[in-house]
Amino acid sequence: MPRWSKEDRNPLGQLRMEAGFSRERAAADLRISLSTMIRYENCTTDIPIGVVEAMAVLYSVPFDELRAAIKATKAEKNLPEIGLLSK
Repeated sequence: MPRWSKEDRNPLGQLRMEAGFSRERAAADLRISLSTMIRYENCTTDIPIGVVEAMAVLYSVPFDELRAAIKATKAEKNLPEIGLLSK
């Protein structure tokens, strides 16, 4: 598996890494599959509010910081800002 530099990570993945979690560990702690975790981090699937709240607690970051990371990830990927957390 390739190692990614800090510059290669999207803002949502960066928050996870700064909290000291691998994708596998975060997915297990959030009780979601690894493939779901990947889709959430890549913002190809909107993240349910309960999962965002759980991520904020798990990563020890304010909810608004996590929401900003989601918006920034979507902006980097030129994805539309639709869904519950993009307003």
